[in-house]
Amino acid sequence: MDALTQQTAAVALTARLATAVLPWRGAPPATATHIPRLLDPSWLRALPLPIGDHRTNAQTVAFTDREGEFQREDTSAGIARAYQERPRTLVYESADVRSDGWYSLTALHLARTLRRRVVCSLYESNAQDRTLGPHDDAWDGLILQLRGAKLWTIWPDRNSDPTELLTEPGDLLLLPCGVVHDVSTPRQSVHAVFAITSHPLASARAPQKAADVQ
Repeated sequence: MDALTQQTAAVALTARLATAVLPWRGAPPATATHIPRLLDPSWLRALPLPIGDHRTNAQTVAFTDREGEFQREDTSAGIARAYQERPRTLVYESADVRSDGWYSLTALHLARTLRRRVVCSLYESNAQDRTLGPHDDAWDGLILQLRGAKLWTIWPDRNSDPTELLTEPGDLLLLPCGVVHDVSTPRQSVHAVFAITSHPLASARAPQKAADVQ
């Protein structure tokens, strides 16, 4: 996919995401919002991703799980070895700055729209991969399911019973900062997280870090 096509895809994607995220400029919702089939799954599947054999040399992959061990690899051999030793979700950190494509352009467009730093990371999981376990995040998350499916367990507040929902290709999940959640993968899953940070865009001078949501 050439640069012009990637730019066109990013503009189209940003326009659809903006319909969901613009209300957050005032006051983010208190709990998660699931929007099924916001985007055409077949259109999403055609978009290239910097994962697997298409990973660039600059694209690092992070591993973590509920035991709390964090590991980062930057070579194909290291990634394969780390996964074989302990199957965990592969986190392609800060793809918006470590790779180049529609995802980085979309993060940039969203940042300009929201006037906040936006970090995009990609998550690749197989069934029964270890995950981070129940946790909350320090950013508002736009979670776009690209391939496969992800099962989310979400606690609307810390004193309530959890609810479950399944994201499938084309679905968008809006996950506000501080909402406790856990995940599992029924079969296989790839999703993108556009993490909307609290940092104003004008002051974004430090290197961006990956979103470690699951």
